[in-house]
Amino acid sequence: MLLCAAALLLGVFHYFTGEDAVFPWDKITDLQVVPMPVNEVTRLLEPFTLSADGYLLFEQYDVAMAEVQSWAAYVLLGILGVCIAFYTAAISTMRQLPYFGGMLLLMLFLATFNFDLLEIFGGGSSQTVLLLSIALLAIGSYAFQAFLQNTSFGLRVLAMLGIVAVLGLLLYSEADFPADLITLHLVNYSSIGLLVATVLFILWVSYENVNALLWINTQASKPERRFSMWQFILITCLYLLSLLLIYLRHVGWLRADIIYINAYLILLLSTVAGFWGMRQREKVYGKLFAFRPAGAVLYLVFATITFLSIGYAYATANDSLTNLFDNLVVYSHLAFGFGFFLYVMINFGRLLEQRLQVYKVVYEPQKFSLFSFFIFSAAICAIMVMRTQYRVYLHAQAGYYSYLGDLYRASGNNILAKPYYEQSDVYDINNVKANYSLAAIYRQEQERNNEVLRMKDALEKRPNPKLYVRLANLYDEKQFFFEKLYVLQQGAERFPESSEIYNNLALLYAQTSVQDSTEYYFNLAQEFAGNGDFVRSNRLAYYTRQAMLEPAKAVLEESLKGKYKALRSNQAVLRQLLGLDPQDKEDFMPDSLEAVEDFTLFYNQTISRLNKGDTTRLEPISRYLNSPGNQIFFSDLYFLKGLVHHYNGLPQEGRNTVENLALQMEAQSGYYYNALGQWMLEEENYRAAAAYFKQAKDRGYTQAFLSEGYALALANQTNAAVAALEEVGYTQNEDAIAVAGELATLLQQDVQTVLQSAPDKAKVQYLLAKLPGLTAEQVAQLVNAVQEKELKRRALIAQVDYLLDKQRWKTALDAITKASEQLKPEGELRSALNLQQLRLWLYTDNYDALLNRLDKLYLTDRDKRHALYFKARIAEAKGRQEEAATRYEQALKMLIYDEQTVLAAAEFFKKYKPDDETAYNILLRGVTYNPHAAGLYKAYALESLDQGLFTYADQAAETLRGLLPASEYATFIEKLEQKRQQVEARAEDWQL
Repeated sequence: MLLCAAALLLGVFHYFTGEDAVFPWDKITDLQVVPMPVNEVTRLLEPFTLSADGYLLFEQYDVAMAEVQSWAAYVLLGILGVCIAFYTAAISTMRQLPYFGGMLLLMLFLATFNFDLLEIFGGGSSQTVLLLSIALLAIGSYAFQAFLQNTSFGLRVLAMLGIVAVLGLLLYSEADFPADLITLHLVNYSSIGLLVATVLFILWVSYENVNALLWINTQASKPERRFSMWQFILITCLYLLSLLLIYLRHVGWLRADIIYINAYLILLLSTVAGFWGMRQREKVYGKLFAFRPAGAVLYLVFATITFLSIGYAYATANDSLTNLFDNLVVYSHLAFGFGFFLYVMINFGRLLEQRLQVYKVVYEPQKFSLFSFFIFSAAICAIMVMRTQYRVYLHAQAGYYSYLGDLYRASGNNILAKPYYEQSDVYDINNVKANYSLAAIYRQEQERNNEVLRMKDALEKRPNPKLYVRLANLYDEKQFFFEKLYVLQQGAERFPESSEIYNNLALLYAQTSVQDSTEYYFNLAQEFAGNGDFVRSNRLAYYTRQAMLEPAKAVLEESLKGKYKALRSNQAVLRQLLGLDPQDKEDFMPDSLEAVEDFTLFYNQTISRLNKGDTTRLEPISRYLNSPGNQIFFSDLYFLKGLVHHYNGLPQEGRNTVENLALQMEAQSGYYYNALGQWMLEEENYRAAAAYFKQAKDRGYTQAFLSEGYALALANQTNAAVAALEEVGYTQNEDAIAVAGELATLLQQDVQTVLQSAPDKAKVQYLLAKLPGLTAEQVAQLVNAVQEKELKRRALIAQVDYLLDKQRWKTALDAITKASEQLKPEGELRSALNLQQLRLWLYTDNYDALLNRLDKLYLTDRDKRHALYFKARIAEAKGRQEEAATRYEQALKMLIYDEQTVLAAAEFFKKYKPDDETAYNILLRGVTYNPHAAGLYKAYALESLDQGLFTYADQAAETLRGLLPASEYATFIEKLEQKRQQVEARAEDWQL
């Protein structure tokens, strides 16, 4: 009974989940790129934004290829083996004649397994395994039936289970096939035997519901509490009328939209009632075998097989068989229920009228015999089958051939699978199982036209939303837009609550300019969605792509707690575009990037969390890059690695990474060189920025044309800047050309002209571009001439830089005080001013003020890196050499582009560690990563002489020729020669 209940529960489970398991919903992911800002820096009052590819995920529903459910076959075969053991044990308790009848049925059932095809003992048509199975089971059961009659039933079952286990071990150990195929072979071939057993059981219990109604009406102990004959007639007629309505719907005579009783619920009720009825009928079959244990066990074995057979049909989405079982339950219960009703009324009508306990004598007829009842009911059932053109027989054949098709498709033999599916389609034209399975084979073979034809055939008979979605997705090219639209609209009309169809319709309209229809179908999809986050993700992506900020913000707010990966990925993109902090607190770092949404979520989330000093994502990025399956994401992951390095405190590694990427990805190298130029702008290394922008420009990256002109202007190379700005005309970008023209004109003007006629913005730009070459008076005039408040603040900061560079400490302090009064307490300008204040204390050796205020002054996250440099200088001044060395090493990792930091670190290590090459290596790294810093090259040339590397010193001197004015270069060459002579003199003294 427990085994029967388990089979029933499995059948119920597959009834609700079978189709989703065999034809699971899948998705087609469309990755769309949007420029996502990584960092923005303002130079010469113009914003320069570094953008990376952000990925929006659009997901439309699709249906995966039909899957063969091997695990369901394992469960069925295991329970079936136990049923065979119980069956053989049960018939061994019978008398001789019924025993042989029961053994004959078992032999016929075993023959349906087609053991010979497993080729265990010879190939061809060898029936050795079948004969061996029959012999072992027959001998075992006959021994109990004839010789060991006093053996308990439990021991009989254990013995038969042992025989079944031996047979199973023989099959799985000797057959030269995988276990999955052996299981599918045994189950799918024996399905015809299971079907016969199921039909017999359904007929067996087909009248039991009427019998149960009779018991309900007549079981009370007192006559006055029993129901009358008319009440029995009424309730039975209502039951039979419900069955008749289902039958009329099956034959197409009734199409009313009413609630019908589920056929399987009827079967379940009759099964429960039948167990009680089986005991009640013991007086009929008692001469052949007793109810306990044979009758009860046989009943439960057949009930279990029935539930297994029906459940397996649903587990494999075999719609031919599920329709067969549905029809058969209705036909049999209607025919036999009506026959039993007549049997009761003819034999016991008067007793019912007298309110007697008729259920006790219902199997003791006086007029209309049980045999007559069975013959009459069977005739009615046969007429119903014939009236439906033998549909149940045709469906049985179709279902069987679909099972065989599954077997051969699971083995990878599509050549044999096709004929079986096609034969199934012949018996049950346009059945979904066969046609969708054929469509899956054609999908594997990339025969699109054949797949379309099979999908259309499947839609003819038993349509469902998945078929419409899959067929529509086959029209995926632009020229088939209206075909796809027509199929989806047909599906929406047929299934008005299908969120999947509405979602795909919305995405289809999203490819057009018809926003109203897109919004309409998104709303319907959201209304009927089982997975609301799926639809929200698509809506968010659509609104983001269309720059519909208000709807996008509304969906973002609505989906804050969403856990769906694609939704979180799209949220990260939108929040980055809106300048919002990351909302997703959970760090998503999967072990592997198995799905596209894994990559996009990790990628988008990583970009949104730059500038946080977090380098923990470098390890998973390296792991992903080493995985062969992620080659499609190689350039994105490699660039992401560079971004994490650069914006989280490892600029050297970031530059190395992106330069290597530019060399490997020639087609996109312009973009990567432009990114490097952007980084140099951020670090205020304008000559290096201009050089990178030049490389990007030479590779056709149009945005670099204007950037190069600005970088050269900031590097105080006016003539080169004007020439570069004139080349912006080649981009044919009107806005960029206009901006470049204005700046080129400004750079060629003198100070007086700018003071007299230029607007405030131009005055500040001129001040920033010409700052080192201006006099203090000209700087002051330009600063005082600026009236607009925000521009005035920037001018004051520039003036402080000028005074610090000219070492005018007192005047610089006054300028800092003046600027401080006009700046906000926080922000980029306040941070810049506080850095200037810290530098002033450092230059004037005011280490106490520097130490006391260092951690109290406001600095942006990026400017906080400079605290390491200041702490190193403080430790050096206080004589804490070990601390200073550690601080310098930390500062160099983050500030390798900062000339002051590199020079100070080199000077420190040269002073305190003169015997090693630390200072030389620091300067070498400095000129490597900042090749346009004249101060670093000077120090490097001199240190190369100290190390005896004269060739390197000469190379550095040659480089300096292009970095210094002629007069300054001549002065340095004299100093270099003096240093060379000193080094040579020391060498001679050492040799002596």
